[in-house]
Amino acid sequence: MSEDKVEEGRTASIRDSVSAFFTELNAEFHRISWPKGKELIETTLVVLAFIVGLSVTVLVFDKVIELVLRSLLGA
Repeated sequence: MSEDKVEEGRTASIRDSVSAFFTELNAEFHRISWPKGKELIETTLVVLAFIVGLSVTVLVFDKVIELVLRSLLGA
């Protein structure tokens, strides 16, 4: 087999693989169930509340650690 035919076969194989990938990707996108308006707002509020709660928790721990270190180091 000539080198050109081998290269042509590889190119066709890669093209087929890429085409199959995008075909499967398109099929997966059609299976996604996107949230409706009310559900989207509720989950967004839950995430925001979690972020605020986590931020406050980290702030409290940071201040406690700062207080302990300042008292131990006498600063």
